[in-house]
Amino acid sequence: MIRHVAVFRFVPEFAGAEREHWVSLVLALEGQIPELRRMSVGVDVLGGPASHELAIVADFDDLAGLEAYTRHPAHAEVLRISGPVKTSLATVDFEMPDLP
Repeated sequence: MIRHVAVFRFVPEFAGAEREHWVSLVLALEGQIPELRRMSVGVDVLGGPASHELAIVADFDDLAGLEAYTRHPAHAEVLRISGPVKTSLATVDFEMPDLP
């Protein structure tokens, strides 16, 4: 299994209904991209100096599934919205044992 983790910081103006809409699009990817096994989104609760505001965690069977996700039009729409408003993005993709 491949786990994809992305953490974001956004411009202050990307808040409220606009951010909620973006999060709903991210969560909807699970129903639109067959290779995506599981998607979760979380908002940082610590607010420390090194914290990012929001994280997504996505699970795939293999690297081919992750690649299909990155090329999918629904994912492109998520990127279209977040691209201009993100101030920081860090990602990590790693192998992990299969979950039940």
